Amino acid sequence: MSEIEKVANPFDDWDDRLAPLNALNSPAELQGMLCGRLCGSPLNEADWLRLVNDFMALTDEPDAETTDALLEFLQLTREQLSGEGFSFVLLLPDDEQGMAERVEALSQWCHGFLSGFGASGAAEQDQVSSETADTLRDFSAIVQIESDDNDAASAESDFIEVSEYVRMSALTLFQRFHPDSVAATAPTASATLH
Repeated sequence: MSEIEKVANPFDDWDDRLAPLNALNSPAELQGMLCGRLCGSPLNEADWLRLVNDFMALTDEPDAETTDALLEFLQLTREQLSGEGFSFVLLLPDDEQGMAERVEALSQWCHGFLSGFGASGAAEQDQVSSETADTLRDFSAIVQIESDDNDAASAESDFIEVSEYVRMSALTLFQRFHPDSVAATAPTASATLH
C-alpha cells in the first residue's frame, strides 16, 4: 500500500449518504441547486433542510448525522462562494470515473443550479443582467451535453475547461448578487462558453 492514502471523493460520500434515502437526484445536482439558490437569495437552515427533502424527493427523513452533514454542507458552500474562490470545488465524480459519468454529473450540476436559481426568485425581481442571462443560457446548453468517448484526451481537456467555466461562473454570479458578502479578492469569470 502506498504511503499516500487516497482521499475519499466527497461526491462518493454524499452518494453513499443519500442512497439509503432513495434520493431522486445526484449529489452534483444537489450542490448545483444549493449554489443556484444561494446566488439568488439567502437561505436559512430550516428552509435548506426542507428544500433538500423536496428536491431530492427523499423517502425517509435524514438521520441526525445526515442532517448535521447537510447543515455543514450549506455552511461550507456559502463560505466557499463568498470566499476568494480557490476553495470552491464542484461536487463531481473523480477523474477515475468514466467520462460519460462525469459529463452527466456536470450536466446535472448545471440543471440543479438552474432549478435553484429559478426557485430563488431573482429572475422575477428583474435583477438579471445580460451577462447573467448569457451564463444561464450556457448552463442550459451544458445540461444538454453528452459525452463523446472517441478522443479521450480531447474529451478530458474539454471537460476540464467546461467544468472550470461552470465553477467560475457560479462564483461570479454569487458575487454579482451578493457583492457585500464576497471577499475583496474574489475572482471573476472571463471565459465564454462557445
